[in-house]
Amino acid sequence: MAPVGVAILGSGIFVESQHKPACLQDPELLTLKAIYSRRKASVEAIIANETVSIDVYSDDSGSGKGIDDLLKRDDIEFVIIALPIPHQPEYIKKALSAGKHVLSEKPVAKDLATANELIRWKKTHAPAPIWSVAENFRYWPAFDFAAAKVKTLGKVLAFHVEVLQLVAPGGKYFETAWRKVPTYQGGFCLDGGVHFTAALRRLVGEDQIASLSAFTNLNQSHLVPIDTIMSTIRLKSGVCGTFAMSHGTPSAKVFEWFIVCEQGTVKVTDGPKVVVKKLDMPEEVMEFGGDRNEWNGVKREVRVFVEAVRRGEGFEELSPEMAVADLELIEKMIKSGEKGGHPFEINGGIEPTSILGDVVEMIQGS
Repeated sequence: MAPVGVAILGSGIFVESQHKPACLQDPELLTLKAIYSRRKASVEAIIANETVSIDVYSDDSGSGKGIDDLLKRDDIEFVIIALPIPHQPEYIKKALSAGKHVLSEKPVAKDLATANELIRWKKTHAPAPIWSVAENFRYWPAFDFAAAKVKTLGKVLAFHVEVLQLVAPGGKYFETAWRKVPTYQGGFCLDGGVHFTAALRRLVGEDQIASLSAFTNLNQSHLVPIDTIMSTIRLKSGVCGTFAMSHGTPSAKVFEWFIVCEQGTVKVTDGPKVVVKKLDMPEEVMEFGGDRNEWNGVKREVRVFVEAVRRGEGFEELSPEMAVADLELIEKMIKSGEKGGHPFEINGGIEPTSILGDVVEMIQGS
């Protein structure tokens, strides 16, 4: 079977460190044909040392080398879109309208309203191409292992998530204009937070989140509008847990999901490490170490999407609806914080206005 042709839209840090290697991981699986960015120099910088030929497209590359020209190429079957959060929907629509399958980076959009509008638009205007939303935490082997262990230990009784760190000035992810002055809700709490809610949703399994309440704060003035969320969460069964996330804690660095079950506990910590403690049994420790590019899920995620393209159907774990459900938790934590801890019900990502919109479209189309 011939390799699948792919192009990347974007030339940021994550494209260079993760998406480009993922697209070059197996020449028999896929071929990286081109990279597009606003500036030609940005693309040239990240392909300078490559031995394979990768075409450059940009807004300043001249005639025949713009984004529309790239999307006309028959040898490109899908695109990975990794652009600033506010610009993602525009390029998702453009690529889908050109008949390209799309794997767009998380979050699915800057807010629930935009995300659900995009899902409705896709159903009406570009039903054929596959649109998936990247969430590499769903492909970490550590979370695979941990979720499987949780299922063997009986009912979930309690849980907590703690992600505490400092995003300091000068850091590679902070020193991008669209992150330093965010035009979307939550700043780093949105950008990174959807990873952490996706992992939590995976670990609690079928007993999904029913409601939450949260307080928010800004500890570091450079991380506007907020850098800290502290939330209490209730599952459908009534089980309660906590979600603590801060990007503004210079004296603490914690990265942990802790699930308490009837017959033991499961903890994911420090990225690739899982600790399982069954009742009256010694701890079981599993470490998924080595090359971060191998265990952080991006390469696996891209392979799964190639499989989706080849079979002509997307996978649920990469669906926009899954990404919207991850986003809903963060958005409602932010809104709860704005309202002094007011509780919010969780609808699985689909807002009542979106449901109404689908009904209206059905009536109009009949």
